[in-house]
Amino acid sequence: MVVSNLLDTSTVSLSDIIGNGKTYEVPPYQRDYSWKKDQWEDLWNDIINVYESKNVHYMGFIVLQDLGDKKYYIIDGQQRFSTLTLIVLATINKLQDLVTKNIDSEKNTERITLLQKKFIGDKDPGSLTYSSKLKLNENNDSFFQTNLLVQRAPTNPRTLIDSDKLIWNAYNYFVDKVSDLFENETNGEVVANFLNKLVAEKLMFIQIIVENELSAYTVFETLNSRGVGLTVTDLLKNYLFSISSKVDLPHIKEKWKSIVEMIGLDNFPTFLRHYWISKNKLIRQEYLFRALRESISTSRQVIELLEKLDEGSKLYNALSNSSDSFWGGHKEIKKRIKELILFKEKQAYPLLISAYSNLIEEKFASVLKFLSVITFRYTVISKLHTNLKEDIYNKAAIEIGQKPDISLTEIANLLKPLYPNDKEFKNSFETKSISTKRGAKLVRYILFNIENHLDNAAYDFEENAGTIEHILPENSSQHYLEDFPQAIRDSIVYRLGNYTILEEAKNRKCSDLPFNDKKNIYSTSRYKMTNSIANPNWTPNSIDSRQEWLGNQASSIWRISQLD
Repeated sequence: MVVSNLLDTSTVSLSDIIGNGKTYEVPPYQRDYSWKKDQWEDLWNDIINVYESKNVHYMGFIVLQDLGDKKYYIIDGQQRFSTLTLIVLATINKLQDLVTKNIDSEKNTERITLLQKKFIGDKDPGSLTYSSKLKLNENNDSFFQTNLLVQRAPTNPRTLIDSDKLIWNAYNYFVDKVSDLFENETNGEVVANFLNKLVAEKLMFIQIIVENELSAYTVFETLNSRGVGLTVTDLLKNYLFSISSKVDLPHIKEKWKSIVEMIGLDNFPTFLRHYWISKNKLIRQEYLFRALRESISTSRQVIELLEKLDEGSKLYNALSNSSDSFWGGHKEIKKRIKELILFKEKQAYPLLISAYSNLIEEKFASVLKFLSVITFRYTVISKLHTNLKEDIYNKAAIEIGQKPDISLTEIANLLKPLYPNDKEFKNSFETKSISTKRGAKLVRYILFNIENHLDNAAYDFEENAGTIEHILPENSSQHYLEDFPQAIRDSIVYRLGNYTILEEAKNRKCSDLPFNDKKNIYSTSRYKMTNSIANPNWTPNSIDSRQEWLGNQASSIWRISQLD
């Protein structure tokens, strides 16, 4: 940590934070208010625990950037700060209710004035609006200032933007909570003390004040494991906008908004890192902002980055949707994308970004096949460690970016460390179990690919009407107890060798019939892997033998010819 960049680190109460004429602002382009009922409830429960125990409660870190003249940006902590302000307003609302009922009106009115001045800010005598201690971001501040701070209900809450609706709903949530807490209380002093003595004095923060955004991120790197909620998205956005020229800024803001809306706020940090390591050496998420900041220093570079991210965002979204119009009518690409989605493979995204950007379409389709085969062999069947994958994919992505004329054999050899050989793959396949309770789609994928290989067919594992048949029935059956006692049955029933494909009506007919009766039905099936079952009986050894046979087929199907 760069100690010289820390201006102050201290433990403070809410009273300390808002006192001495200090004002706070959520940086203009930070995320909107986003807390929902779960977070409101957690905060209120913390306050009630303090109320009942009278003990101090620590609220975590608040990171501020000193702007001078007692003004601060809230780099981290805006959701808590904003929500506590809503609790202040809800408490003032309770005092106003006492005034409306003509209960100690003069003193309660004075209490309201003092609390507003301390927690909210001074009122302008002309406009009757507050010069508030807290300003929210550019999307939320107008509603916050003109409605919430003067407790004016919106004309039509349904027309509010989503984040303003959350603020309004949060305010009403706390109005109800404060009202319930003091349902029978007529003494305004008790209500005022709840806010002034308890919430303001017993809720404690670790306050960190920094000089600039990079200092804030340095703090984040140190405190991330302790739960500080800074995000690379917020910091990068603020930094990019801060170095943009006034002429470029409107375009940059619009482009940023378009990218984040395309990717989604929660997915953006992962997308950004995947994009970065598709072109640069591997880097951990917490160091990403620093790397970007060091490489981008002008408005023109900001525009270039966002143009590339905008283009990449469309590809990135399409990698999670095989039906995306982005893929046009390319059946092979759609097939491989569908497989990677089934395998939950995302570590390969940086390589795919590089491959799509630098290779012709047919080569890109071949890289997709490589990745599908590797993921199936290495991850799905062999369950090998995934740490190696990111490093290998990163190096391959950079190599492709530096050598657009790279051959498929060269690419395959870059990926070879992730390709179990036939012997390793078969050994893993021959003992593999996949429960149809959780992995039915994956089982269908495997069976139909083997069936297509056996019968030179083109069945789609998602669309074909064939069903998964458990040769040893999934549920206990007296016909199989001799060969499959209950003690071993559960470990065998989901072995790949115990599965086959069967027409739905025939599957229902089989149910838990003895194996020889089932075999007569199997012989009438259209599916080759099923009508060729000729075992005299069905035992654990039968399953072993069949799974070994299936493994031989699998090694011929899921293979990369360039690595033969």
